[in-house]
Amino acid sequence: MFIKGLSREQTNIEKANFSNETRIMERDDDMSEVLANDVRLQYQKTFTTIRRIVETFPEDQWLQPHGDEYYLPCRIAYHLAVVIDNYVAGGYKDKDFASKLPYGKWSEATAEILPNKAEFMVYFSAVLGRADRALATLNDEILLSPLEPERTWMGGTQMALHLYMMRELSDHTGELNKMLIENGLSDVWVGK
Repeated sequence: MFIKGLSREQTNIEKANFSNETRIMERDDDMSEVLANDVRLQYQKTFTTIRRIVETFPEDQWLQPHGDEYYLPCRIAYHLAVVIDNYVAGGYKDKDFASKLPYGKWSEATAEILPNKAEFMVYFSAVLGRADRALATLNDEILLSPLEPERTWMGGTQMALHLYMMRELSDHTGELNKMLIENGLSDVWVGK
């Protein structure tokens, strides 16, 4: 089976990488890890989808508006990286998180200050490293624990934060896929 948007060779490499990542991210058959394993697995698929979309995006369209100046592929991808870093990797715990962002506040970032694809991938890889380390500490007890009071708009538990993140990441991944289609390319989706 092919992964949409990838050649047979790329699909086989991705399946091998994903299989290795899944084994690393899943812990034993411990019942206290059932939800945590599912959360980690879905994040891994989502992160891989985002990475493949960025890799597929034409370089000459990466910094170009798609409809209006808000819809820059690089800005949407940067937003995805920022929310992963903030909510999944725990950046929100650092009161200076926003001031440390490499390209400033994503919603105000312009094409002139946003990274090219190669620069973005370096940043995104670092974000994913932080997210993977944070996700490795999850267990079902943590997922069922209460959210901090300032985050209860997402729900009552840590699991609610991750469900919210899946919605957020899916929304903006869909925007990037729409931009790929507008450029005559196939959308990217890693389901397995």
